[in-house]
Amino acid sequence: MDTHELAPARFWQNRPLQVMALVYVAFWVAMAVAPVYPYDWWIENILVFATAMAVVGTYRWFRFSNLSYFLLLIFMMLHTYSAHYAYTQVPLPWLNELFGRSDRLNFDRFVHLLFGVLLAYPIWELLRRTAGVRRGWAYLITIMAVLAAGAFYELLEMWIALVLAPEIGDAFVGTQGDIWDAQKDIALALYGSVGALLVTFLVRRIRS
Repeated sequence: MDTHELAPARFWQNRPLQVMALVYVAFWVAMAVAPVYPYDWWIENILVFATAMAVVGTYRWFRFSNLSYFLLLIFMMLHTYSAHYAYTQVPLPWLNELFGRSDRLNFDRFVHLLFGVLLAYPIWELLRRTAGVRRGWAYLITIMAVLAAGAFYELLEMWIALVLAPEIGDAFVGTQGDIWDAQKDIALALYGSVGALLVTFLVRRIRS
């Protein structure tokens, strides 16, 4: 990782990150107004609160590049938007045809694809800078980490639906009648991460 890509040591010196934080807070507040399923919305926001605490709590000791923060911002905005509509009622019907099925709303598929696309580079950056993983292995371990995170999230959905919210389990898990929902979601995250890392590899080769 090139040192000039690192964010400033202090948050108040990092104007782009300040703007990103303000944009997300404003967007979150807007999406907090009249969600489709209020209880589901609170559960979905567990991920938001955990991510915010991790990013803020570790900034003093570890700083991503602003590119990684921007990618995380886009993913969190997508998740926040989806949580407002409980994923299954997002008003974007054109995505149905994009993923080959018109009998379900496929916005959750789109978000899982972007999970791999948007989180691959931050994970790759984390591995390169903290674990000292060599370049080739960093790409492979990043893909494995995305797969592991995607699988864990599917398990987390199941546990929460069974223990905390069985009455809204179907809305929270969002299978929409597809018995292969979990496997397809994980596969899309895999494809997204491979594509993002391929772009990362090509850009680094061009720059070097």
